[in-house]
Amino acid sequence: MLQKFGKKVMNNFGLKILAVLFAVVLWIVVVNIDDPSNSKPYTTSVSLENKSYITSMGKWADYLDGKNTITFSVYAKRSVHNTLTNANFTATADAQKIEYDEKTGTYRVPVVVTCNRNNSSINITSKDLYLDLELEDSASKQFPIKTNTTGTVASGCALGDVEITDANVMKVSGPASVVNQIDTVVATINVDGMSTDITDRVTPVFYDAQGEVVDTTKLTLSVSTVNISAQILNTKDVELEFLTTGTPADGYQAGNITYTPQKVRIKGEAAILNTINKITIPEEVLDITDATSNIEKTVDISTYLPSGTALVISSDSKIDVTVVVEAVKTKTLQIPVTNLQVIGLSSDEKVQYEEDNIALTVSGRSSVIDALDEKTISGSIDLTDLKLGAHNVLITFELDEDTVSYADTYAAVTIESASDTSASAESDNTDGELENTSTSKKVTDR
Repeated sequence: MLQKFGKKVMNNFGLKILAVLFAVVLWIVVVNIDDPSNSKPYTTSVSLENKSYITSMGKWADYLDGKNTITFSVYAKRSVHNTLTNANFTATADAQKIEYDEKTGTYRVPVVVTCNRNNSSINITSKDLYLDLELEDSASKQFPIKTNTTGTVASGCALGDVEITDANVMKVSGPASVVNQIDTVVATINVDGMSTDITDRVTPVFYDAQGEVVDTTKLTLSVSTVNISAQILNTKDVELEFLTTGTPADGYQAGNITYTPQKVRIKGEAAILNTINKITIPEEVLDITDATSNIEKTVDISTYLPSGTALVISSDSKIDVTVVVEAVKTKTLQIPVTNLQVIGLSSDEKVQYEEDNIALTVSGRSSVIDALDEKTISGSIDLTDLKLGAHNVLITFELDEDTVSYADTYAAVTIESASDTSASAESDNTDGELENTSTSKKVTDR
């Protein structure tokens, strides 16, 4: 039986294959001629209209999961489908028709889809199309726009005033969860390498209390960019000068005024800086009246800066100042006459001192007096125009008269002829060595 079936199948096999092929071709022709209709999905974005209806209720709406597209079915002939794309469809949702879906616990708005192709054969078959929304409380706040810079100005220059030249307040509105994150709004200008004033238009950046950037894509901003300018100033290093008022208690004396730093760098226009050589702090700031110990004080010099200037380093405004106040000490030193220089002695003269040491009484702050070394104190006497014989001559000591005081001190000297020394030497060589019973005296030749 199988053999009979096989013979039937194989009988005229070629003709049978041709019949099948002809049937397929015929079906294709029929289909193309008939142009059948079918359904096909399309996708487009949804435009939410009348959003003010939601904001008027103190709410802010956003697309659920960030999705604002919708997919729908269109029934049309195949030839029509071949000419359609997603761009031919428009979807709108009227916020005034918002409703709450108790099943999903979300809000939704009915969507209406229209086609821009005027063809009666196009039929949007999808039913109950909705745009899902999430609602939360809305908020609106105003923030002052702070200024900031990035980069370093050119060498020898300093940053001056940085300011917003147009709107310096930013009004933001949107979901409360985002608005309430905002702590500061900052506009930053790049001043790297700048030596002249600069202006730029920049986009402000929003930061939270931890300094992290806040995403503002969901916010409505009063302005998107602002003008910001930076002043570039010249700099100059100037010395400080501190004055004092009053007098220490009896038996005490004021000494040096020490402070750190001793110089500060100020900034300003070149014409102003050229007139400034130092900054003087008025005497009433440091009152040493009746002081018996050091006066230590931190002085804020910012209020004493010349008009039109400011400190480059703001922390330099606080200066630690010490006025040294010590008890007065008096001491008598023995200065060797060999430490004295003789002025005005002719080549044929010599000088003899009556004593090997000069008693010098000095007075001053105890630390200064204690530091004096009588072996190193030098001085001079002037014998100009003095004749041979005994004299009391004034000694000029090389001491800092600002810290050490001493009374006029004299040296008893005898000016003799230098030839007397030669004659005495010859007599000693002729007569032999004689016993010297007199007290020896210091002799100084020029």
